[in-house]
Amino acid sequence: MNSNNFSNFNNDKSQKTTDQLLKILQNSNDINSYLTNNDSNISNISFHEYLTQLLDEKGLTKAQVITDSNIQKNYGYQIFDGSKTPSRDKVIALALAMQLNLDEANRLLHLSNNGILYPKIKRDSIIIFGLENNQKIIDLNITLDDLGEAPLG
Repeated sequence: MNSNNFSNFNNDKSQKTTDQLLKILQNSNDINSYLTNNDSNISNISFHEYLTQLLDEKGLTKAQVITDSNIQKNYGYQIFDGSKTPSRDKVIALALAMQLNLDEANRLLHLSNNGILYPKIKRDSIIIFGLENNQKIIDLNITLDDLGEAPLG
């Protein structure tokens, strides 16, 4: 994982990078001081809070994203209210439906306790390409299938 993928949770240029925080932490003698001094750099946002934040930032509706992600309606709303934690493929489907960039998609995957997209894995490379090119889920699934990889489930 590129250590800068999650280095700037709120896009504020004054925020410390992940590498900077790690160095400070490694040289710290007191975890409480570290946490107090770096509180504004440490994210406590949950998966569903970040999902809602992205909806607001991108001017999308839950209904639109659920439909575009091909996720069953009731399950989709449970994901958005935080009562269900989706599989990796469902998070990727949400990311595609929201037209997220790779950093946003990886953060969403990370916050949902799923592995981030890794370009050394063939299937992940195809998915990254789909994200970067704003592919629809149906088109990405066709590409995955054509290249011998499992479509998003």
